[in-house]
Amino acid sequence: MVFRSSFYFLVLFLSLTFSSFSQQSIAFENSLIHFNQGKEYFEAANYVAAREEFANYVSRQSDGQKNEVILAEYYQVLCSLYLNQPEIDVLGYHFNLNHPNSPQSNLLFRKIGLYFYDIANYAKSIRYLENSSLGNVEARYKLGVAYFETKDFENALALFNEVKTDPDEEYAFSAAYYAGVIQYQQKNYLNAIADFKKSNGHSKYRKDLPYWLISSYQQTAQWDELLKYAEPIISTHPDLALLVAEVQFKKGLYAKSAKSFDDYLKEHKNEAASYKKGYALYSVDKFEEAIKAISGLLKQDSLGQKAYYLQGLANLKLGKKMEAAASFTQSGALAFDASQQEEAQFKSISISVDIGKWSESLLAIERFGKTYPKSSFTAAYQSFAADAILKLPALKPATTLIKSGIPVSEEMKVAYQTLTYNLGIKAYNQEQYKEAITYFDQAIAQAANQNLTDEASFGKAECLSQLKDFEAAIQIYKPLLSGKHSSDFLQRNRIGIAYAYFSVKEFTNANTYFKTYVDQLKANPTGKANANALLRLADTYLVAKNYSEALTYYNQAIENIKTEKDYALYQKGITLVYLERDAEAKATFQLLKKSYPNTKFGDDASFQENLISFRTGKYQEAIDGFTELINNQPNSPYYAESILKRAQSYSNAKQPEKAITDYKIVIEKYAKEAFAKDAVAGLQEELNGVGRPEEMTAYLSMYQNGNLNEEEKIDLEYQAAKGIYLGEKYDKAIEPLKNFVAHFPADERVSEVTYLIADAANRSNNKALAFEFYKKVIEQNVHPSLNSVIAKVADIEFDSAAYTPAIGHYRLLKEKGVDSTVIQRANKRILESYLKFGELDSALIAYQEFQASAGKEAESVEQAALLYLDIIQLNNAKGNYATSNEMILDKFRNEFAEVSDATLGKAYLLLAKNLFELKNLAQTRATLKSIIDNSEDKESVEAAKALLKTYFPK
Repeated sequence: MVFRSSFYFLVLFLSLTFSSFSQQSIAFENSLIHFNQGKEYFEAANYVAAREEFANYVSRQSDGQKNEVILAEYYQVLCSLYLNQPEIDVLGYHFNLNHPNSPQSNLLFRKIGLYFYDIANYAKSIRYLENSSLGNVEARYKLGVAYFETKDFENALALFNEVKTDPDEEYAFSAAYYAGVIQYQQKNYLNAIADFKKSNGHSKYRKDLPYWLISSYQQTAQWDELLKYAEPIISTHPDLALLVAEVQFKKGLYAKSAKSFDDYLKEHKNEAASYKKGYALYSVDKFEEAIKAISGLLKQDSLGQKAYYLQGLANLKLGKKMEAAASFTQSGALAFDASQQEEAQFKSISISVDIGKWSESLLAIERFGKTYPKSSFTAAYQSFAADAILKLPALKPATTLIKSGIPVSEEMKVAYQTLTYNLGIKAYNQEQYKEAITYFDQAIAQAANQNLTDEASFGKAECLSQLKDFEAAIQIYKPLLSGKHSSDFLQRNRIGIAYAYFSVKEFTNANTYFKTYVDQLKANPTGKANANALLRLADTYLVAKNYSEALTYYNQAIENIKTEKDYALYQKGITLVYLERDAEAKATFQLLKKSYPNTKFGDDASFQENLISFRTGKYQEAIDGFTELINNQPNSPYYAESILKRAQSYSNAKQPEKAITDYKIVIEKYAKEAFAKDAVAGLQEELNGVGRPEEMTAYLSMYQNGNLNEEEKIDLEYQAAKGIYLGEKYDKAIEPLKNFVAHFPADERVSEVTYLIADAANRSNNKALAFEFYKKVIEQNVHPSLNSVIAKVADIEFDSAAYTPAIGHYRLLKEKGVDSTVIQRANKRILESYLKFGELDSALIAYQEFQASAGKEAESVEQAALLYLDIIQLNNAKGNYATSNEMILDKFRNEFAEVSDATLGKAYLLLAKNLFELKNLAQTRATLKSIIDNSEDKESVEAAKALLKTYFPK
């Protein structure tokens, strides 16, 4: 025991005292009287008297271990205890020391411990209860409480855990309660919950227990269990209503939460609860009620910021976008919660975009982006910005945003590019082509989306075409036709560039693109198409004088196009005229006038019909046709020309006076027309024919003074001279062409005219004159056919044995970058010239150049072998037979081993001749016999036999 050693001396003293009392016994008649009287006093709580009686009894007893004596001492100590005597500790331990095995000893310690427990002296209570037998449930329980009160929770919990399982529910429930409190304090919430549930059966704790249990559920986040426990007891614990509402809210049980908050708010004022009630109502789609619930919270404070935001959400759900925007604006203006403020501003932006306030939206996005450069909404507002940009009617707001410095996404860049492109298309459709180009240029510069960039480039090219700047348009169309593009895009570019080339009269290029376009139409007949491309393709073939192809496509155009069919018929007729299918041409012109009586090509068709009659020698028919047109169609564009053609018809019909009359009308009234010069020529011829040449002077002067400027006069002379050439009257064309050069030496067409003079002379077999003017073309060095002229001059020189200048011109030709065939021919002619000269060294060098340009095919090798034999012959002429033989054996055993037997025969015959000259008769005979025995070329065999007879006669 704790106190036995510490109080040993005191206990010994008391033992002696008690022994002294026992020896001094007073004789009573019956000592039990005192014992029984003492019990009566004890039970009556008269502890003073009881103690005296028990003391008297004990003093009269000689046997201290007698049960009654031990019991009397036990009661004596209890009386001192209940009288709160200070010596109680001594008395208690003395009794325990004297009667260690007595049941009263443990019982006394328990009584003392419980006594101190009852007066809340827990330290002393622990001291005695620890030393008593703990088989008693009350003692164990109260010892546990004493530990609890003195903060010895470990020992307390151990005892409570024992007691809570005892059948005695009174102490078991209480012990469970205390155990739960300790477990809670030690954060063992799951154990605490189990203990609190067990203690729930004791009414003593029913008031406090719910708070402990609910708090434990909270700590363990057992919200379902909390609600399951708390919801049924709200009526008896109304102060739990707010907590239940909060948990229901946290759990997302918004319908229940709204009701719980409502019940709570009937008796309480709580703005936070009002807000959550509103949020719960919003969450169950009771938007009007939600707005009403938070109406009193709309203030300039932190909760007001949230309330405005919630009001915005509810109005948004109700479709009240303007009201929602106003609420979000209010919330976004408050800075109590930065995150809420940011989100509210973003919501306001989203509504602006949704209701179509594009420009306002972009301004708001710009402000937002600058305020929140790292916002989590960046991607979203960038998407909104892209949508708004696409809807803008003008470019400035978008440009301001893009250049504002906020983060710009690829989607925004594409949207900006799309807007510029769309504005370009709009301007194009309104025929504001320069403005459209400005927009297209911006779309191209943005370059966010390659397809848009390409489409913008195409749009710009189309605008340039509309502005007649076809050359610039072509430079844009061209690169768009390379790379990967859709067939539709390529087709649109093909037709665009084709029309551009057509407009600048580059018909070859136009033909290429029209042809590709039409071919693609055939390959994809369901694609978008411009059927009129068939017509333009036919036009290019007509210009290129490919009349068969032109006719084919005019026929296709007539079958497929919906507009310009009258034009197609007219052009078909013209094509048939060029093909000299006059009957078909006339029939086509007649069909045109019949099918389209109001066609603008009616006059053209009639005029062409008359021309057919004129050209085919049906002059009277032509006269009648032209007369009809002159008489009935005075406003026809062919009126004046019809007079000229009628005059020419009269001339051919041998009616000179009528011809003269018409020619004079043309000169008098239409001297400015290009065809007036024909009238001048015709009139002069007719006047000469009728012997009245003097009349010509006045009309020639009239024509020359017919308001023609200097350039027109020059052009007239050029066209007149060239017309003779084109009419294939080459001998008569030479003088007018020479006159033009003499009159206008600085004119840019002098080079062309010089060429025409040379060509006309060449075709007239005037080689000397041709040579003279061909050389002038070479000196001028500008004509497109310069290479051809150099070749002709070189050939003329070669043919006339002027080998030195011929070599010079052939070398000049090679320097011009001509094709390999021309170079090979020039090299051959240079070699042949040196052979004619007999210049062996130069011939060998020329041969190497020739061989380097020659092909490897059999024909080229054969030609090279023959030329090489010519060089060997030249070497022989100098008496170099031995080296000639080396040359023959080197080449004809290797490089020329596969040439024809005829060429091989020539080589080995030459070898035999050289051997003979070198007096090597044995090798001569062997070589000739080898030719005779092995060659399949009869001429070579016969020649070998002849030489054999000559060299070796029998």
